[in-house]
Amino acid sequence: MRALRRLAATLALFTPLYVAANTWQDLPATVQLEPVGDSLRMNGTPMVIRAFRSRQSADALLSEVRAAWERDPGHQRVLQTTIPNWTVLNQTVGDRHRSFQVREQGGITEGFVALTSPRETQEPKLVLRMPPLLQPMQIVDSVDQGKVSQQVVAVSRRSVDATAAALDDALRAQRWERQTMKKQGTVIRLSANRGAEQFDAVLSAQKNGAFVMINTIR
Repeated sequence: MRALRRLAATLALFTPLYVAANTWQDLPATVQLEPVGDSLRMNGTPMVIRAFRSRQSADALLSEVRAAWERDPGHQRVLQTTIPNWTVLNQTVGDRHRSFQVREQGGITEGFVALTSPRETQEPKLVLRMPPLLQPMQIVDSVDQGKVSQQVVAVSRRSVDATAAALDDALRAQRWERQTMKKQGTVIRLSANRGAEQFDAVLSAQKNGAFVMINTIR
């Protein structure tokens, strides 16, 4: 579950892209992959994601992966984008997309490789009906070791206090029982239970409102 929570903050960095199912990663043998969840959907689109760590440099891995992905003349060209701390390779193959996301951290290269299937996208269903002032930007549904969870990244144009109050009201209206609601500086943490279901949210004050990360587990 910790890997899934860490992933929620980085999934938005992937640009979707389309690969033969059996060897879709096409990575160097030195890269050791770790499954992330048993099943995963981002904004309703099914994904397969593998995390990895390597002692090779990020530049060396990017060069090897790009060469491997461009080896088949029938594949689309590889697109590379750079954002703070991360470099991402994207490629369309057939009716699927694949991405390779990498960065160097503490002398170790780490990242994710992902395969998405846009044709199988379904409208995501929120576990919690959000108050009108909250706008979901990313919804990740996952199953990991029998636990069904949903991570939601949302934004609000209201203050962090007003957003927390509205979220607290929405929880009570949907029969959740609040467990904690604490403010530390510009961050508010809110948790609640509904039977065996668990809800956790972290709200951070922003210049023009609030940034909200929500996790529910069933």
